[in-house]
Amino acid sequence: MLDVRGMLDAMAESDGSGVRVAVVDTGIEQDHPWVGGKLAASYVVETDSEGRAEVRPTEPLDVCGHGTAAAGQTRRIAPGCELVSIRVLSASREGSSEALVEALRWLTTQPVGVVNLSLSTLRLALALRIGQAVDDLYARNVCCVCAKGYQQDGRDYPTSFASTVGVTYAQLRTAELRTRPNDLVGFEAAGVGNTVAWQHGSTRRVTGSSYATPLVTGLIARWLRLEPSLTPYQLKTLLHAYAQRQQTGWWQPWMDAAERTPA
Repeated sequence: MLDVRGMLDAMAESDGSGVRVAVVDTGIEQDHPWVGGKLAASYVVETDSEGRAEVRPTEPLDVCGHGTAAAGQTRRIAPGCELVSIRVLSASREGSSEALVEALRWLTTQPVGVVNLSLSTLRLALALRIGQAVDDLYARNVCCVCAKGYQQDGRDYPTSFASTVGVTYAQLRTAELRTRPNDLVGFEAAGVGNTVAWQHGSTRRVTGSSYATPLVTGLIARWLRLEPSLTPYQLKTLLHAYAQRQQTGWWQPWMDAAERTPA
C-alpha cells in the first residue's frame, strides 16, 4: 500500500538523484549554468523525405531556448536529477507528429523515470497515434507530464489523455501546486512571470504552461528517487495529496530553496 504521508514527509530527503528525466523539446544547452552539468545524453529525431523518423545522438545544444528552460525548471525542484534531451522541435517550436511519436516510442526502450512534454497539439487526427505512444509508456510505469496549450478551452493532446499528468499555469510559488477538480488538466503550477534558463547561457522572464509543467516533473523525480517502482497512478495520487497538504499550510525548507537560481 502506498504510504502517502510518509512519501510527502520524505521529500525533504530527496533531490531526484539517479532519476533520469527525458525532456522532449527543442534540445538542452549543456553548458548553461542552470543545467548544472546534469545533461546525461542528447538526441534528435530526424525525419527523411518519406516521413520516416529516427532517433539519433546529437550535439548538446538548444535551437531555441525552450528546452533549456524546461530543464532548468525541473532542476529547481529536483536538482540532482539527470536530464536526457530528445529534440523534436525546431527553432520556431514547430515539429512533426512523426517525430513526436517516434520519440515517445523510443523512450519505451530507455531507462527513464519521467517524461516532460512542454508541448501540445490541437489536431484530433494525431490524437490516436500520440495516445498509443503515451499509453505504452504508462504501461511501462513511465509518467508523462504534459503542458496545456495556450488555447484554454477544449481539448489538446497529449494533455487530455487520462494516462498523462496535465498541467496549466497560475501565479504560484515555485514549489506550490494546486488541483483542478473536474478538469482534464488536473494541476496548476507556477507559470506567471517565471525567470527561466534560455539560449546561450541567458535567462528570460516568461509566462505559460511550458514553464509550469517541468516543476511538476521535478516533484515526480523527487518521489522516484525515494521509490523507483511508483506507478503513474500512484504519482498522481501523491501530486493530489501534495497539493491538498499545502492548503493546510504545510511547507518544507527545500521548497524555499526551489525559489533560488539552480546551480
